[in-house]
Amino acid sequence: MKIIFCDHSWQEVWNQFITANCTDAGFLQSWEWGEFQVRLNRKVFRLLAQGDSGEILAVAQIIRMPLPLGKSYFYIPRGPIVKTDDSLNFLFTEIKLLARKEGAIFVRFDPVWPVETGHAPSLRAISNAIPVGQVQPKQTLILDLTKSEADLLAQMKSKTRYNIKVAQKHCVQIDEGKQYLDDFIRLTCLTSERDEFVCHHDDYYRRMLSALAPDGMMKLIVAKDGDKVIVANLVIFFGEWCVYLHGASDYDYREKMAPYLLQWETIQLAKGLNKKHYDFWGVDEKKWPGVTRFKTGFNPEQKFTEYVGAYDLPVRKVWYKIYKLLKK
Repeated sequence: MKIIFCDHSWQEVWNQFITANCTDAGFLQSWEWGEFQVRLNRKVFRLLAQGDSGEILAVAQIIRMPLPLGKSYFYIPRGPIVKTDDSLNFLFTEIKLLARKEGAIFVRFDPVWPVETGHAPSLRAISNAIPVGQVQPKQTLILDLTKSEADLLAQMKSKTRYNIKVAQKHCVQIDEGKQYLDDFIRLTCLTSERDEFVCHHDDYYRRMLSALAPDGMMKLIVAKDGDKVIVANLVIFFGEWCVYLHGASDYDYREKMAPYLLQWETIQLAKGLNKKHYDFWGVDEKKWPGVTRFKTGFNPEQKFTEYVGAYDLPVRKVWYKIYKLLKK
């Protein structure tokens, strides 16, 4: 077994491995997401574990994230992606060596290992891993897009179907395009103030769209009342998956029920592009009751998919203790 530090010649093979072996959309480990991180002036490492016969056993896209005092840590979003558990210990040994060389205090990873599939052996292969809750959503709702549109409508709550019709009666129009980015940012600021959460800086969304939209991996899809954009969503299309990544709306137009129609037309778009799964990207009945109620309306009988969560591997133990103290 050996480790390969991948350059651009590996891009196609890298993405093929992710789509074939990831249990979710895998876009956070995609080559394109790494290029977006580079545009944010973050250093990205792509490590590939290869078996003796040349087969790929595991990959990890690592982002060096800044910390105060000139320090940093390694983050592996929704990774690593592994084909066999026996490659994990070897892979993480190399990751920790790289982290020490680059001066990182710790390695944080939140793999897509569903709780119900029992990935305890995988976690046991990574010694000294400390659970730290969630970075990416620990629970999500996933729709099966192989169903017919009639079945997808039938599985919704009656209120959700009704609200889609309300939006249609209000003549809400759906459109897409990067020309609506300023509207998305405006609505995101309104939504963050209303729901009391911290959103990314404007430049984050601009660089994200410029990095992912040209090849069709990301679309900015909006709902309009006349010429005014009242809902805007950033949606990922990768492999067989469609992911509702970011969304924002104008509360003053809530009676139009535009978010319901926007979701439904995005689901139809994903089906038209032969996607098999629609990921609502995060549900939590305690932390986000309103958002979760909205999302579950599209299939109230669907069980949530739950992942094992995020873990830290301390590399510089004294600095890690200082980091934890400062964070408290």
